[in-house]
Amino acid sequence: MANGKVPLALRRGDTVAFISPSARLNHIFPAPLNRAKSHLVRLGYHDKLMLNHSEPLTFRHSILPRYEEIRSAFADPSINAIICTVGGSHANELLPYLDYELIRMNPKIFCGYSDITVLHHALFTQASLRTFYGPAAGTELGDYPQPLQFAIEHLLYVLQDSVGKPIGPVPRSLEWAAKLPDIGTDSQRPREQSPSPGWTWLRPGKAIGHIFGGCLPFILHLAGPKSWPHYRDRILLLENPMGEKMEDPFSLTSTRAKIADPVNLEVFEQSNGAIVGRPYAFDEEMRDEFAQLVKDQCYGTNLLFPLNVDVGHTDPLLTVPVNAMVGLDSEKDEFIILEAGVCANNGD
Repeated sequence: MANGKVPLALRRGDTVAFISPSARLNHIFPAPLNRAKSHLVRLGYHDKLMLNHSEPLTFRHSILPRYEEIRSAFADPSINAIICTVGGSHANELLPYLDYELIRMNPKIFCGYSDITVLHHALFTQASLRTFYGPAAGTELGDYPQPLQFAIEHLLYVLQDSVGKPIGPVPRSLEWAAKLPDIGTDSQRPREQSPSPGWTWLRPGKAIGHIFGGCLPFILHLAGPKSWPHYRDRILLLENPMGEKMEDPFSLTSTRAKIADPVNLEVFEQSNGAIVGRPYAFDEEMRDEFAQLVKDQCYGTNLLFPLNVDVGHTDPLLTVPVNAMVGLDSEKDEFIILEAGVCANNGD
């Protein structure tokens, strides 16, 4: 499978589809998606919202519209890239239904985070497709009054401008917003930002490997024979979700329980290193406790990792090509992507 099928670069004039494979909030909170669509148009792209409004009558009926959005987006030759509107909790329900051969024959940019983690894993292991762990349409691209510049610039650099050259050292945000944009009644208030905490390297050294992973609880949905990748010699991407309420963090108690599972599955033992995202809505004291928790769970391994990286449930966030070769160097304070994100033609 190597690195998977690398999709074609995004170009001005291309069509970007928005799909909702997990939570279905489009009709409840239309304003953020309208802002995301308008922003894409201003940047020179076309947009296409894939949404089936039918009310599910049964569990199976709740799956079929989401499956159909993915199938239609990959099958439609006019669509060049697919961005998920938001995450959720139920993307894993789709895995038995996906047409992996169709996806394999129509490789396209596919971007999202949170429980979209399970689709990143499945599309790589079952359809050999490189995907992108990055912004969602309903949150980051639909931010008010416009997307945070750091996030949109890195998204476009990776998906559009990284043809024929390594993406290179990842930038880091100078400021961050502690919480995701409110897509509900308060969605038209600019968010407060604070100076970003720097990366914390819990061990010195260097590491190299293909990056794979995602949001901690949802990685664990995949510990089965089909969609679980081998983590030996990889760099693990790991980040926390939000809590049960959008304004709350994923608690340290829950993190402790969840992070024990990849330890027991020998993910940390097999990996060369890890990229650990800045935990959602944590204050400084909680970040310090989180750092100690991660360090304690990795006791007995030589795992090299920086904490507080701009990935996942933090804003602004990076766009990371899944399974690309990356390098870590604590002395240089560097996380570098050693491959192009996209290709110029189908022969690349």
